[in-house]
Amino acid sequence: MGPRVVREAVLRIPLPSQELAMAALSALAPEAERPPTDRFSTSLWLEGSTLVLRVVARDTSSLRAALNAYVSWIRAIRDACLAVSGP
Repeated sequence: MGPRVVREAVLRIPLPSQELAMAALSALAPEAERPPTDRFSTSLWLEGSTLVLRVVARDTSSLRAALNAYVSWIRAIRDACLAVSGP
């Protein structure tokens, strides 16, 4: 067998504040720690108010599915926090 090929993506998502970035990190940490499948793994960390998401997957469709899920969750977290904090 040849070398195992993996797909990897790193997203840096700037958020409006450090507080929102920490909230997003806290909300997503359980999902990253216990992924629903072994087809991908994720890691999350902060760089100031930027949330960094790294996804490593076995195949392109798993990478796409994981990225879509995390981007959707991050958007929902951002929108909910901004809605309750006011303008």
